[in-house]
Amino acid sequence: ASGVLTATAAFLFSARLGSTGADTGIGLEISVLTAVVLGGVSLGGGRGSVGNAVIGSILVLILTSGLIRLSMPGSVNQLILGLVLIAAVLFDAKWVKNRGKLLNKVYISPTYLRLPEQAGSIGDGVLAVNDKLGATQLIGLGEVEGPEDVVLDSNDNLYTGTRHGTIVRFLAPDYARSEVFARIGGHPLGLAFAPNGDLLTCVGGMGVYRVAPDGKVAKVTDETNRGLLSVIDDSRLRLPDDLDIAPDGRIFFSEATIRYEMSEWAVDALEGRGNGRLICFDPKTGSTRTILRGLIFPNGVTICRDGQSLLFAETWACRISRYWFDGPNQGKREIFLDNLPGYPDNLNRGSDGTYWIALLGMRTKTFDLAMRKPAFRRRMAKRIAADEWMFPNINRGCVLRVSATGEIIDALWDKLGENHPSITSTCEHKGWLYLGGVSNNRIGRVRIEGADPHWTSHGDYWGKH
Repeated sequence: ASGVLTATAAFLFSARLGSTGADTGIGLEISVLTAVVLGGVSLGGGRGSVGNAVIGSILVLILTSGLIRLSMPGSVNQLILGLVLIAAVLFDAKWVKNRGKLLNKVYISPTYLRLPEQAGSIGDGVLAVNDKLGATQLIGLGEVEGPEDVVLDSNDNLYTGTRHGTIVRFLAPDYARSEVFARIGGHPLGLAFAPNGDLLTCVGGMGVYRVAPDGKVAKVTDETNRGLLSVIDDSRLRLPDDLDIAPDGRIFFSEATIRYEMSEWAVDALEGRGNGRLICFDPKTGSTRTILRGLIFPNGVTICRDGQSLLFAETWACRISRYWFDGPNQGKREIFLDNLPGYPDNLNRGSDGTYWIALLGMRTKTFDLAMRKPAFRRRMAKRIAADEWMFPNINRGCVLRVSATGEIIDALWDKLGENHPSITSTCEHKGWLYLGGVSNNRIGRVRIEGADPHWTSHGDYWGKH
């Protein structure tokens, strides 16, 4: 096909010139390459587009037409195009090398964010530091990297995603053996089982995907409706984070930020603005639509037991909200739990009608103050190297157990921070609590005192044990 197109183009070009001499088309490759580079297609690699190439072609056409009107010889035209190409390549090389530094200076856009003052010390009351996670059993130590979320199936097998783009399955009952269940790409984050046994996952940088019990991978969605007032095209899913499935099959998922990629997620904390959104995919219509915008790094999502509402976490805002997607309160949103001592990540149901909240890090007065100083954060991003920036304390984790009314019942700590310094997910299953961490190289398991030894998340959702 490419040969036919090339021959046709050569025929049309020769017909336009009225010549088929040996020098016909000489230097045309320079014009084509110049058009491609001027269109923004980097020679250093990456993905271009037909639109960019067309823009570059128009620029070259305008340039050559101007030179022809000035009666410039063909050799001079080619020389000028060559010089333009060299200048574009040099600019491209410099841009690729310094893009990150430049964007750090102009792209990061901090805003004012005032968090409520913490009511008391972390060491007080139910939040008192303990070592309940100190005796955590380690699963897959050194075998997985970045197990952001963990989930178990009806056969007690354990699943997690890794930064290598795979979903790994640890086999019950002792989880000593593991296997690659599916290869997706990206970084599988939030996980949830559908009633038919399919495993759904949010994949950073790619979208929402479905994995059948036989390991076959299929895309669910990778875009949503574009915001009417959005200057940029925000229809592409940049960082889908966590998801859950409603009783009617609708998939509700969070997109943590529309401004940063998976590798830069922590930088979003420096902005403190509502860059995230909550999205719904309806399998009956195949449509994806945004239902809430302006959220401050929305993260964990879990469907409430009423089947009409869901809970979602806003990490940098240190709060959990409730949103009704059905019923008499449809469209209503309210605060479920505010002024948390740390940064909430994934949410999951627990036995006895409770919920588990993973805190990936703890608040500090210094960073809370910095969030009220957008000018300070802007100067920091412009003047010092990125590895010297002030970031949230996300190297110490905690797990909270809360009631259906939003009351904190218990807090589980790893006092020394040796087993799980950063916890991004929890999953209760038959009296055990399983822990994941996006920066960890292991999965944790700890016995829950007094928990129902027969309760499973799969059974709580779909009535199957």
